[in-house]
Amino acid sequence: MALGTLTATVTKSTVDQKCQIIFGTLQVSGFNDTYPAGGFPLDSVLKQLEAVKSTSGVPLRVLINSGAGSGYIYQRITATGTMMILQVPLSGSLTTAAPLQQLSSAAGSLSGPYEDTIEFIAWYLKV
Repeated sequence: MALGTLTATVTKSTVDQKCQIIFGTLQVSGFNDTYPAGGFPLDSVLKQLEAVKSTSGVPLRVLINSGAGSGYIYQRITATGTMMILQVPLSGSLTTAAPLQQLSSAAGSLSGPYEDTIEFIAWYLKV
């Protein structure tokens, strides 16, 4: 099985007095691919978008969510510039206080996120 990758598509871009705001979608590479331990590189994927005009290429903030309401939690880790995918542990439930856990790196672990509509909004300092 191949290691999963992430691609981004811009749906809208806007600029205010201080920030550029990019709206878009993220797509996980393949149904049978494996989740990379620690998460997907996110900042580097977004930096490659033609719409991003920031000289640093580092977003001030990125919000990520499931547009389809899949139940997966998508979280940007600022320190590493990665996107982590979290879920309720198999031994837990939404009514327990168990912390969410990262997807496993087992084969086929990306089947759910692959079918999801992952939306993002990224803020960059205006050039």
